Amino acid sequence: MKDSVRSIFQKIYYAITANLLNLLISLLVSFGVPKLLGLEEYGYWQLYIFYVGYVGFFHFGLADGVYLRYGGQYYDDIDKSLMHSQYWLLVIFEAAVFIAIGVLAVTLADDGRKGIILVASGLNCVLLLPRTVLLYLLQSTGRVKEYARNLIAERVVYLLLIMIFLAYGFRRFEFLLLGDICAKTVAMFSIAWLCRDIVWARRIRLSSAILEFWKNISAGIKLLFANIAGMLIIGIIRFGIERNWEIATFGKVSFSLSISHSIIVFISAVGIVFFPIIKRSDPDKLPLMYDTFGGLLSGILTCFLIFYFPIRQLLALWLPQYGEAIDYLAILFPICMFEARSSMLINTYLKALREERAMLLMNLCSVIVSMATTAVVVFWLEDLTLTIMSMVFLYMFKCVVPDLFLQKKMKMEYSVEWLWQILITVIFISSNWYVGGIWGWTAYVLCMLGIGFVRREEYRRHLQYMKAALY
Repeated sequence: MKDSVRSIFQKIYYAITANLLNLLISLLVSFGVPKLLGLEEYGYWQLYIFYVGYVGFFHFGLADGVYLRYGGQYYDDIDKSLMHSQYWLLVIFEAAVFIAIGVLAVTLADDGRKGIILVASGLNCVLLLPRTVLLYLLQSTGRVKEYARNLIAERVVYLLLIMIFLAYGFRRFEFLLLGDICAKTVAMFSIAWLCRDIVWARRIRLSSAILEFWKNISAGIKLLFANIAGMLIIGIIRFGIERNWEIATFGKVSFSLSISHSIIVFISAVGIVFFPIIKRSDPDKLPLMYDTFGGLLSGILTCFLIFYFPIRQLLALWLPQYGEAIDYLAILFPICMFEARSSMLINTYLKALREERAMLLMNLCSVIVSMATTAVVVFWLEDLTLTIMSMVFLYMFKCVVPDLFLQKKMKMEYSVEWLWQILITVIFISSNWYVGGIWGWTAYVLCMLGIGFVRREEYRRHLQYMKAALY
């Protein structure tokens, strides 16, 4: 048991280390690039990042199918020849997708710079998606150390190239794009070498490879569409901003979101470790684990929001030209709490319980709500502040509905954790947007101390259970 506990903490350490480095690099880029690029150049850079976020469309569920079907197994037990066939079939398929996107970009793009962005986004299909299959396989089988090394390799190369380009005066978004492509190329070859027992395994019959390809896509397609729908929830509003306001405004909003997203990625690192653990756990223990980890997670995230004020002050000193974007962090910062809970806890449980269909339906409902919200606040009222606030509401909706579904699915006594999260969000935005400054931050801290005192026995009980479960 002690070895098992040690192994769990080692995996958490690797995941947190890799994602802490990712967070630091993302923050360095988020702080440094806007200062050196103009607003328009930065807007194009954010548009590229926005498009690349949807490249996952084009593996059609294969990576998700591998994640779901092989999750909880051990890497050494996997049929390497079968996985070899999936990797190379996807490489060939993505090469064809890249050519198709390139042709469409060249023939249809009315803006040459947007055409470059589309071609580079298509290239990401080849560089990113076959690698994603191998990364998902490492994650789902608990090989977090190897996953972390590959992530670190990509981010370090990316940072070095960005620093070189900016230092030598290449301050156009095309050079940032080139740095991203080069880093992903290095990471692709790195993961291929790391998983060479799969990439260069013995071949199998084409008919068997295609059958396995179909099984993985059939298993993963619902999860793929659920993930895409989840991205569209906010993507629809961002698309509306890009269409209804100028590219500089899109860049400012994207800047605020990129700060929040960087923090979310770091906080969510532990979810990588827990998926295979949950898959291997006794089903009878899952409800208590959910309640315990969910309660502790909410407490940690509530405390984390206290860091908003020092982060805001540093950003204001460093990037005074982004004052409006920095102000919007007072509204957007709580999305860290909702999205981290979703990715670390809720989505991990939905995947482990094979509830991809429910996940898809709930995200589709959220997309409908997003479309209606965008139509009202973006195209009818044309109010940017309301648009920003609607993003928080959508993240909240996307978190609360699956939370209630899981509690019903596992026949738990309904927890009111989501009500605490909504209350904390209201207090945070009221304090920091409407009051603001040191007084607003102080008001939030005092309120959180009060909530912590009221819930102290609940947190103590969760910690006692966590300690007993581990030891």
